[in-house]
Amino acid sequence: MKSRKAFALVALVLVASVAAFGQPTVSERKDVAIFSLGYYGWDIPLETLGTIDIEIQKVFLDLGRFNIIGMQQRFSSSSVDQFISILRQMNEENFVLPEEYQFGEALLTEADFNRLIGAFIVAVPVVTSYNLAFVDGKEWQADIKTTVSFIDVADGTLIGIADVETFGSSRETDFKAIQSAIDSIPMQLQYEIRSIPAFTLHTRVLGMTGGEVKIELGSNMGIQKGDEYLVIEKSEYEGYKDEKEVGLLLIKEVGTEVSTAIILYSGIQPAKDTQLRELPRAGADLALYGHSYQYFESSMGSSFVIGARFEATRGFYNVKPYLAAQMLTDLDLYLPLNAVIGAEYVTYMRRLEIGVRGGIAMGSNALVRILEESFSTDDDPWFTHIGVSAGAFVSYLVTRDMKLFAEVQADYLFGWTGLFPSYGGWQLGAGVTFKM
Repeated sequence: MKSRKAFALVALVLVASVAAFGQPTVSERKDVAIFSLGYYGWDIPLETLGTIDIEIQKVFLDLGRFNIIGMQQRFSSSSVDQFISILRQMNEENFVLPEEYQFGEALLTEADFNRLIGAFIVAVPVVTSYNLAFVDGKEWQADIKTTVSFIDVADGTLIGIADVETFGSSRETDFKAIQSAIDSIPMQLQYEIRSIPAFTLHTRVLGMTGGEVKIELGSNMGIQKGDEYLVIEKSEYEGYKDEKEVGLLLIKEVGTEVSTAIILYSGIQPAKDTQLRELPRAGADLALYGHSYQYFESSMGSSFVIGARFEATRGFYNVKPYLAAQMLTDLDLYLPLNAVIGAEYVTYMRRLEIGVRGGIAMGSNALVRILEESFSTDDDPWFTHIGVSAGAFVSYLVTRDMKLFAEVQADYLFGWTGLFPSYGGWQLGAGVTFKM
């Protein structure tokens, strides 16, 4: 009888441990205290600092996974380590917090520290590099490197660093160059923060509906259309826990607390409580391609096109905007450089994608661009052709980060200036897409 009870007790413990290990992790909002941007040692215009502060706080708001506490103080880069050291000392029994502490430019009182203790994480953004110059007598160029350090208040440990380096230029004013660099901060910073393991979202499958996967969390945690989530398979060997990626989901719809995804591929059938983990992406895929080019006018013969295309992904599902740049290797037309801005419509069939795209095309020529660099005095683009571009494609997801595709395309560029002839043709080619 005793042996049966012992066996039942052991079995109960094993079942409980397996159940505990099998429970999925679901992320919750984190409290973050954000300091103002530190710029000690750099001669940065005050109006620029205010703009960067707003942009950084907006990034945290848009991410949706944080409760934000705003702090007015600014740290210098050399005082971050000192701040971490004080946080660690605060956990010591014999440590007495003085009435105020000076960290470079930041003066923190005891009340400030008590306020920070209530936060889960402290974010300290600091400018680590800044350069503004008028280059070659032509244009202003601004480089700004911002580092955001994330510190766990509980034990004073550094849990992550987000480095963002942006560039801006203007032929008109230095302020426009600086503003251009600032405008590039949000998207890069969002990606860097989402890539820090402590902030990457974890969630679970709620169930399947018509072949689509319902997952916990939605706009309440900043999930967007086009986001991707890894399917995680958990196991345990001799007391050691193991997790491996076995699939990939793509978010197609986002509700307040529930999102809907499709399966791109999966080694297991996602079921209720299957663990999912966010796969951070920069928000735009890069496609590189080569096309054979057959002119509409047979007398012009044929040529070859090489190009690159950026396809927006985060925030989009079926319909996605894109921007392409391509060069026609035709010396008779002075190596035309074309840019296309448009949209594509995609149908997903697991790893396979079929779609169409179309947009407005603009063209310039290598020779004209060289002359334009010498004589232009403003930021307005200078082009010699305008037209349309349209095509269709099929692609296959080879790995989670790469696709191969084949496509057909037709372009027509009208030479509206009279400096160069109009031209157009059919294109057939292939390429590779890197999911960034």
